[in-house]
Amino acid sequence: MKMLFLPLLLASLAGFFSEITLDELRWKNRILLVFPAVDSRPIGQVNKELMADIEERDMVYFIFGDSLISNSSYTFDANYVEQLRERYVRGTQKSCYVLLGKDGGSKLRREQEEINWEELFGTIDAMPMRRREMREDGKGS
Repeated sequence: MKMLFLPLLLASLAGFFSEITLDELRWKNRILLVFPAVDSRPIGQVNKELMADIEERDMVYFIFGDSLISNSSYTFDANYVEQLRERYVRGTQKSCYVLLGKDGGSKLRREQEEINWEELFGTIDAMPMRRREMREDGKGS
């Protein structure tokens, strides 16, 4: 009986964490890629208010430290993670983060340890698609 349970558990967990590429999130989510330096704490405290702001903006974040941390159940293949590092980190030894819009384009890139949430949300809120979303949400409320 125990031998049957373990494969079922592993199969159900495999379905929970699905490997994707950023292309699969295009037009669905804004994406924050965080690449911390080895000795840094990358994102700080994510409290309920900050998480609400993140969710309101359809944002998914991925922190590429010793292990992948995200506010989603998505994960990436190890080779794909290396491709992302090569593309977005560009040889810096500092922590950096990159904001990608729903169109997949890079909207903001900063080389700094702490995320400037005010600047990040301001950048998102200035995007034409986000401004349209805010207008539509205002009408529906």
